[in-house]
Amino acid sequence: MTRVLLIGGTDSSGGAGLMRDGAVTFDFDCVPLPIVTAVTAQTDQAVQVVHLVPPEIVVAQLKTAFVGDPPDAVKIGMVGTRECARAVASVLMNYRIPIVLDPVLHASSGAALYAGGGVSPLTKIATLLTPNLNEAAALLNRRPATDDDDIADQARALRARGVNAVLMKGGHSQDHECTDHLFDAGGHHLFTGKRQPMTRRGTGCTLATAIACRLGAHRQLVDACRDAFDYTKMWISAGQLP
Repeated sequence: MTRVLLIGGTDSSGGAGLMRDGAVTFDFDCVPLPIVTAVTAQTDQAVQVVHLVPPEIVVAQLKTAFVGDPPDAVKIGMVGTRECARAVASVLMNYRIPIVLDPVLHASSGAALYAGGGVSPLTKIATLLTPNLNEAAALLNRRPATDDDDIADQARALRARGVNAVLMKGGHSQDHECTDHLFDAGGHHLFTGKRQPMTRRGTGCTLATAIACRLGAHRQLVDACRDAFDYTKMWISAGQLP
């Protein structure tokens, strides 16, 4: 079975973080290998407490995950600090493995989940970066993109930092349709669906983990992103059922 290394924080509400990542891996018949970077106490409305795991403990978890059968892909979510990002990068740079980086900077409630000035140590080793429009703007210290030209320009700027490909998620746009933009060495690829009347916590975790599951199963990047987009769309729709 495909083994997916999941790096991120716990969520006591179960709505996001490693709990959501694990649920996605089960849907894709993958084995989850969780690496805890933070323990949080939160609800759907607010983050109450964040306890960061020391980088050396994160490194110890990572090194043991590569003993025996190594993972087939990696999904990185919340790392908490720049020091932790450096520590994670120092381990993963030694392996040739697909890495999906979801730059978790804030919880859905708006609470900050990252302190330290950027995740650049991880962008340099990532196969794919999956920011929403607000996260991309924050990483670049710009205003959020408002049209396709802005989106393409910010994606180019992020790729210039060393990441292989960027998936600019359109869930925070104001368009009637939700469109994700993938920029890679092959060009610009669009994934479009009808915007749902509601969203769900953990959408970013869901999409990034689904992509990692498909990459771990040796799907090409464009196909992995398309499969994950469709899966996430169905998951959001399922949450609206009575």
